[in-house]
Amino acid sequence: MEADFPTPSISLKEGFMENVLDKAPFGFSLMSGDYVVEFANDVWLEIAHKTREEVTGKNLFDLFPEAKDQLITLCENVRESRKPFHAPEFCIKLERNGVFEEIFFNFIYHPVYNDDGEFLHFVTVAMEVTEMVGIKSKIREDEERLRLATESSQTATWDLDMETHEIIHSPYLSQIFGYSHGEKLTQEQLRSHIPETEIIDVVDKAFKKALETGIYQYEAKLKDKKGQEKWIFTNGKVFFDDEGKPKRMLGVLQDVTERKKSEILLQQSHHQLNTALDATKLGLFEMNPITQEKYNFSPRFLEIFGYDPETEIIDSHIFEKHIHKNFAETRVVALQRAKETGDLHYQTKIVLRDGSTKWIELYGRLLEATDIRKAYISGTIRDITELKNFEKKISESERKYRFLADSMPQIVWIAEPNGELTYFNKSTTDYSGKSYDEFIEENAWLEMMHPEERKENIRLWAKSVRTKKPFFFEHRFRNANNEYRWFMTRAFPELDESGNVKKWVGTSTDINDMKKMEQQKNDFIKMANHELKTPVTTIKGYVQLLKKMRKDSEDQFLVNSLNTIENQVNKLNILIGDLLDISRIESGTLPLNKKTFSLVELVTETIEDIKASEQSHQINFELMHASDIEVFADKDRITQVLNNLLTNAIKYSPHVKTVNVKLSADHECAIVSVEDFGIGMDPEELNKIFERFYRVSGDDEETFPGFGIGLFIVKDILEKHKGKIWVESEKEKGSQFFFSIPLSKN
Repeated sequence: MEADFPTPSISLKEGFMENVLDKAPFGFSLMSGDYVVEFANDVWLEIAHKTREEVTGKNLFDLFPEAKDQLITLCENVRESRKPFHAPEFCIKLERNGVFEEIFFNFIYHPVYNDDGEFLHFVTVAMEVTEMVGIKSKIREDEERLRLATESSQTATWDLDMETHEIIHSPYLSQIFGYSHGEKLTQEQLRSHIPETEIIDVVDKAFKKALETGIYQYEAKLKDKKGQEKWIFTNGKVFFDDEGKPKRMLGVLQDVTERKKSEILLQQSHHQLNTALDATKLGLFEMNPITQEKYNFSPRFLEIFGYDPETEIIDSHIFEKHIHKNFAETRVVALQRAKETGDLHYQTKIVLRDGSTKWIELYGRLLEATDIRKAYISGTIRDITELKNFEKKISESERKYRFLADSMPQIVWIAEPNGELTYFNKSTTDYSGKSYDEFIEENAWLEMMHPEERKENIRLWAKSVRTKKPFFFEHRFRNANNEYRWFMTRAFPELDESGNVKKWVGTSTDINDMKKMEQQKNDFIKMANHELKTPVTTIKGYVQLLKKMRKDSEDQFLVNSLNTIENQVNKLNILIGDLLDISRIESGTLPLNKKTFSLVELVTETIEDIKASEQSHQINFELMHASDIEVFADKDRITQVLNNLLTNAIKYSPHVKTVNVKLSADHECAIVSVEDFGIGMDPEELNKIFERFYRVSGDDEETFPGFGIGLFIVKDILEKHKGKIWVESEKEKGSQFFFSIPLSKN
């Protein structure tokens, strides 16, 4: 277990961590290198039968001289090895209340060093388990009875006759399936609540496997009698007769809905957070792409549809109730297109409860299914009624349009079908300090734009004019005081009956405050990362401790549960690590611990680790050098670089299951390449993939999960090693990433 325990000078003195540790259900103490107790929480004092005044500032072995021989060697080994000492059921002879007793503890001695590698403290985490050790044999004897007792509370039991298919079950099983407590159900009734896809893909496969192994186990989704969606976990065993024919199957069943929801929310949380922060003025929702049922509505969503978010709720078929009949086909076409492209976008009119109408614009992105959740669409809507009315007035009267445009605080402009700008509203001249004629005759529009965005603006505008698709771009405009502010520019083509552009209508909205909010979001991520790291590390440590304590347990459910928790914590730990790296990169404090090591061994070990967890692809390794290759670098960071490239190669080549890795060297550098044969990239994407939060996407490809920060971190790591990273790619033919790092000078 690795942890960054705070020193008293940082956290304990601030009072927060001290308060948390004081209330912790385990003994916690902090000792200096001279074994002087600097801090001990209430549980530790209770274990020691000491008061805080007796302990604080005292030498540990003055307090417990009878334990010195046992602990002094242990502590010195911890100091010298720089590794924590884990001791389950460790026996120490202590004098308590004048009596020497053998006391058993589960404890950890952990060394704490500063950034310079100097030893600072011993951290001790201890739990007294004397009573547990004393009754351990009795626990084993009563384990079966305890299991049966558990079934009568929160775990249902069942007994299936394999010949007659008659099932006997505990009363709690009926309750899980939404029936009255104790109501008897048949096997057919139980299966009727599980979707057909789950029956085929999960239940029947588990049953087939059980006939081979004798173990029946699966997790599945169901809809109970009341229409509530739930997740269940069942674990059973098949009993065979003397001829090897299955006779009975006995097992237990649990409602694991809350755990599954937590797992799903853990995967979705980052996307939801960014959507909410980036679109605070939009209504948010999520949708099942198959049934079109919608859920997780934001308050703004309810307001757009005329509901009070504080007192009213809406069901999952809100669109069917409010969409204008003339736009039903528009919605059907958009949903079909979303299944093909992964992007949902359309505009429609809705009818509110009072009979009034609104225009809304809907955007959504299809997120593919994972091992723990099904595919869903995350989307936003906005009320565009005013915009639609405004566009209607434009078509009715140019004079009315100009009057309305000049009264708007946003910058409004009009362009000809060829993209030439011919009109700007009064807000444009007020903001820039330039006259209307200057804008029309002297190309003042581009001069007002920040130089860094001009080239990209020209390219995207030309593309929109050529393809007749809406234009969206964020850029900075200089105002009359020579100050730059961020604007979001949108332009839509007005088409005639033949689909030809009659003119372009555009608006530029000041989003400078939104950009500041984005910076605040980044600051929040840094703070959240800092606050999450310690509890996640503690959870991981205790899971590992529990696994060691119960490694010989016959309770397979407990073992599986601990493994599941550990896997999820590891995923969360990787996320936190990436966020921490982003924060460190931005502040210029990304740490490096360089040493000389074999790059050949590192590449080999990393590939084997990837193979162990990602068995879907064949990874081929070719060493193109006659001898070993040694580099002077941070081994963990270079492992992080290679891990990122390999997992990306697997993720972005779902249909071709081969990844090639090559390692070579010249006189100065070692060069590693990772080649896949997946979706590839366009030339314009190659210039952006190393930017923060950029993700490969397009109209003709599926959306792949991820934050878009991996390659950004990789590039920074290699630059700090005076190395390089580059890529060669062709659309639909795959990509080959290369990186180089200097060889060791030894």
